[in-house]
Amino acid sequence: MFLKRISFFLFIYSISINSQTLNDVLEFSIENPIGTARFESMGGAFGALGGDLSSININPAGSAVFNDNEYGFTIAIEKKTNKTLFFNNSQNEDDNNFSFNQGGAIWLLKNYGGGNINKISFGINVQTNNSYKNNFLIKGRNNNNSIDSFFLNNSSGLSPEILNTGNQDISGVYRNLGEFYGFSAQQAFLAYQAYLINYDDDLDQFYSVAKYNNGVDQEYSSESKGYNNKYNLNIGIQYKEDYYFGFNINTHDIYIEKYLTHYETNFDDDSAIKSILFQNNLTVQGEGLSFQIGAIRKFDNLRLGVSYHSPTWYSLWDQTSQYLETQSVDIDNTSYTDIINPQITNIYPKYKITTPSTLTFSSAIILGKFGLVSVDLETKDFSKTKVKPNRDFNQINDEINTSLQNTLNLRVGTEFRINKVSLRAGYNKNQSPYKKSFSIKDSNSYAFGVGLDFGNTLLNLSHKTIESERNYQLFDTGLTDSALINTTNSISSLSIIFKF
Repeated sequence: MFLKRISFFLFIYSISINSQTLNDVLEFSIENPIGTARFESMGGAFGALGGDLSSININPAGSAVFNDNEYGFTIAIEKKTNKTLFFNNSQNEDDNNFSFNQGGAIWLLKNYGGGNINKISFGINVQTNNSYKNNFLIKGRNNNNSIDSFFLNNSSGLSPEILNTGNQDISGVYRNLGEFYGFSAQQAFLAYQAYLINYDDDLDQFYSVAKYNNGVDQEYSSESKGYNNKYNLNIGIQYKEDYYFGFNINTHDIYIEKYLTHYETNFDDDSAIKSILFQNNLTVQGEGLSFQIGAIRKFDNLRLGVSYHSPTWYSLWDQTSQYLETQSVDIDNTSYTDIINPQITNIYPKYKITTPSTLTFSSAIILGKFGLVSVDLETKDFSKTKVKPNRDFNQINDEINTSLQNTLNLRVGTEFRINKVSLRAGYNKNQSPYKKSFSIKDSNSYAFGVGLDFGNTLLNLSHKTIESERNYQLFDTGLTDSALINTTNSISSLSIIFKF
């Protein structure tokens, strides 16, 4: 064995096997909007209230509730703490982020004469629909499994002849395997060239060179960043005094980067393999389109609202790159380092994800000038998620049908006014999209805030804490061991609103 030196080589191409898993697909279907500070502090329970820039993202009829033209923006500081548990070993990872999360404006045309249309509103709102900023570290001693099982599973059905370089370099073979055989062949090639797996002619199968009868130390780190920004283009009307209707056209802008590093050490003393370093980089880009329709009915001290959010139709494309490095010794106790770095960017064909629609029922009780209590109940059937083309995603679509369920989510918000000061609190409970909540548990969030009214300028502050728990599977095959991840996400927001 010897150190393989390869020159820089970049080739862009398409292969028929896509890189997405069910959990990846859910990242586009689960929404975690970050809106105005008032919206945040009241748990997002604005379906029957309106009158807030972020409220039109829940019920588009909310724009017609405004009494004045408004524009404003929101900035936030976010702290995310991930605590992982893997084979009784615990790790903590903290991450801080400053962001511009929301901006928007509402313009009103009021009817000062006769007629039943009292008001027409036009609005635009831009806010973070989902933030993908997330880092965590999984570390522990695995007594049962190694990353070699991932590569062995991907080598099934392949022959060693196609994994040899022949007269080509590493980059060329890796590229050709992706074009003609797909993702699995590329994984087998990395391990075969790094001398992690070999071929047994008598048994007609690949086998691992690594030995870990006494277990192996594993360290898995994930760093991700990115966003799903949502743009609401809104029109609303107030019909007579008590009826409000609205419509949104929404566009989405998605960008995600993920960097995964898996490192293994402390194999058995008689193992030829001494360490393994495997890296996967993924970039996802795309756009989406959806629409919303909603209505609000006002009674004396009661508000009722209903809104429908259509499926979001996403068009996406992925890019990946990989790196594998092994440290080994031979029978003469000579050490080797084998680096397989194809320096190839895999560009996958475009694919489409259709997320489930959402139906929201809302009510609010107005306590005169003293305050209010608002409740939203949202239903969303995640089993209706679809990935296309179906021929490439049969397995994921089958998993969606059998594993996911209809969810019922609750939002509660309160606001109490003391002269020019408003005190607010909110609660949010989101049900797991899984029928068996092993992968993702129900999540809860708690919020509070304060608002200051300076006449034509409003200043709102909020603080929200989101608590969630999930079991994270390291790889989709072979090394399928899971780590428990407890996440606490704290978001402090500041909104400045101007009336004109």
